[in-house]
Amino acid sequence: MAGPVRIVVVGCGAAGLAAATHAKSVNERSKVVVLEKRRYAVYHPCSIPDAVAGLVELSSLVGEPPLATGLEVRTSTLVEDVDVGGRVVHARDLRSGGKLKLEFDALVLATGSKPSVPRGLRIEDSRGVFAVKTLEDAEAIAEAAGKHPSAVVVGGSALGVELAHALARRGVKVALLELSPHLLPGELDSDVAREVEKRLEAEGVALVLGDAATEISGEAGAKRVVTGSGRVLEAGFVVIATGVRANSELARRMGLEIGATGGVRVDERMATSTGCVYAAGGVAEVRELLTGRPILSPFASTAYLTGRVAGINAAGGEARLRGVLRSWVANIGGFKFGATGLTETEAREAGFNALSATVAVRDKPALYPDSRLLTVKLVADGDSGRVLGAQVAGEGDALGALNLAAAAVTGGFTVEDLCSLELAYAPSLSELVHPLRAASEALLRRLGRAGLARR
Repeated sequence: MAGPVRIVVVGCGAAGLAAATHAKSVNERSKVVVLEKRRYAVYHPCSIPDAVAGLVELSSLVGEPPLATGLEVRTSTLVEDVDVGGRVVHARDLRSGGKLKLEFDALVLATGSKPSVPRGLRIEDSRGVFAVKTLEDAEAIAEAAGKHPSAVVVGGSALGVELAHALARRGVKVALLELSPHLLPGELDSDVAREVEKRLEAEGVALVLGDAATEISGEAGAKRVVTGSGRVLEAGFVVIATGVRANSELARRMGLEIGATGGVRVDERMATSTGCVYAAGGVAEVRELLTGRPILSPFASTAYLTGRVAGINAAGGEARLRGVLRSWVANIGGFKFGATGLTETEAREAGFNALSATVAVRDKPALYPDSRLLTVKLVADGDSGRVLGAQVAGEGDALGALNLAAAAVTGGFTVEDLCSLELAYAPSLSELVHPLRAASEALLRRLGRAGLARR
């Protein structure tokens, strides 16, 4: 059995918790201390839109940290500095003001990401303007929704879409503003994104596409959002959901190497430029599986994977990350949408001879009352036939289709391989021809018509 190892984890999100628990599983004699600036340890940020919508109580988003001998979670603790050479963390207890010094053999930096506001957006009065990250943000948005009848959501990201839906569900008149000509740019191709747009429009959300917010002014209750085209949107409050950036300030002070994305540069062991320090989650610059390019992937699924690898290695084990797919899914009132791997646009930009097929099929026979439609788009490389990615939208079993596609992409499947899978079937649970199989058969026919090899 390995000897005792002192591990400090900075950040108690999905990455930090994964690192801590996996470090303990590898070396039960390790002493792991998790430091978190928030007053609460575990919470579910992905559930914030549901809390704003009133589907769940805000208080239910907070959970208890894991219990294990030699694992301690300290909340309301701010890490002010890390002496990497001396292997000492300097922190401050935000409740008492007391100073803390913690020695470590290995450190995992899991400080996550933070909201990113476009540089060209001028905010004259921040009252009634909200970013979205913490429970306090969610509480403030929910309070504003109870006071004001209208809102503007700036940013058509998945989070922006979820919040627009959540506010509309509360009876707020919502305008959703997005710079791109379609919602979810970089996350979905325009044809699949259009399915999401139709859903929001049916819910009464006004979409303002191909235009950017340049100025926000006015007091709470009388906000004015001016766009690049000169349009003025008036609302009681504004929510900004224009993406995130790596929370890498501490890493910079520590002298860690920062990548082109602004995230901490790591290798496949999640080790940073300083050997005893690892980074995981939204703060880490990871490798996209199919292209090898460095990216930020601020998804909980990525945070868990990277945290697992970092924690195992910090405790003396051996684990490596092949790369990430950025698998994600969102749910707005039973309408799901998401993606895994590369979109068709991304695949072409990366140099692949990308071909795609899109089908709209039911997830189980129509004779069942819970049968629902699902749009599935499958993307493959025309030269090799390898599956590169998938996108879904609809009320059907989006999660099952996405997870199957993620396994296929990770496993290096060709479209032919995907068509050849023997899948479980029961009519009350699925169609005999699974939605992803239907998409793969359609794509295989296209590959055949193009005279491209199947391997």
